[in-house]
Formats: sequence, C-alpha cells, structure tokens
Amino acid sequence: MNWRVPVVLTWAGTRGVVPLAAALSIPVATESGTDLADRPLVLVLTTSVVVVTLVVQGFTLAPVVRRSGIALEPDHTEREEANARCSLAGAGMQRLEELAELEAVPDVVVDRLRRGLSARLEDARDRLAESAGEAPAESADVIYRQLRRNLIAVETAQLQRLYDDHLISDTTRRRLQRSLDLEDARLADA
Repeated sequence: MNWRVPVVLTWAGTRGVVPLAAALSIPVATESGTDLADRPLVLVLTTSVVVVTLVVQGFTLAPVVRRSGIALEPDHTEREEANARCSLAGAGMQRLEELAELEAVPDVVVDRLRRGLSARLEDARDRLAESAGEAPAESADVIYRQLRRNLIAVETAQLQRLYDDHLISDTTRRRLQRSLDLEDARLADA
C-alpha cells in the first residue's frame, strides 16, 4: 500500500484538485476491515503540497515576472508608444515635404495634412513629457481636442433635432452620427 504515497505526491505538484481528490479516494479501511495505516499521512502531505504550491507560487509569480523583464511597466509602454508616434509623424512630415517640393499635391491638401501631422507630433511630445514627469503646459492641440469634442456634442444635438423634425431620414442620421462618433473616438484616443 505504500506505493500510492509517491504517486499522489507527484500529482500534487502538477495539479491542485486532482491530487486532493485522489488522496481522498484512498479507502479508509482494507478489505479485511483494518484501518489503512498511512491514509492520514497521505491526506496531510497531499493537502500541504497543494496549499504550498498554490500559495508560494501565487505570491512569488508577480515579483519573478517583474524581475525577469518579461512584463513591461505601463510607463515604459506609454513612452515606447509616444516615441513611435513621434517617429511615424516625423516620417510622414518628411514624405509630405518631399511631395510638396515636387508639387505633386495641391497646396490645400499639403497644408491640411501638415496640420494633422503637426498635431500628432505635438501630442506625442506631450505624452513623452508627461511620462518623464514633467507637467505639460496645456497645448493648443489639447485645447483643440476639447473644443472639437464640445462642438461634436452640439452637432449631435442638432442632428437629432433635424431627425426629430423629420427633415432628414434615419439613414442620413445614422451615417452622419457614425461620422461624428468616429471623430469623437479619434479625439478621445489622441
């Protein structure tokens, strides 16, 4: 009967409930009616292994992951994203300037794209300043986003009034509302 103890202890290291259930399934008495000698020991050892395995691994997993470098801190990820956004906006501006020099694109389009890329670049720089612990001054881009979101709310209310007064169809209302919602979502993400 002693051969069951190592098997149960081995299972306990790999599973939580299975070894405990296996240990509890060991009969209390043999076929002859005598008590099984090591059953209480098997139950105590199995329960101990399960508890120690869950508790010790549970409390030590987070520090081990942090020290190993597998998990990145949120600040690191935000800085990395802000650096990447700066790089992307810079590459876009460089290409836009090349196209502007070739006069391949109308000036109105170039100016509009330049303003958008400049806003993205400024936003990314603000995020880098925030992650470095600097208190960013409220930039024109932040004010623009706040004001534009306010105007979107006004436009949404006007759109609803037009629909309520039966001046536009539901299809038109949904299409315009979707456009406003997408713009609002882009402003919220920026």
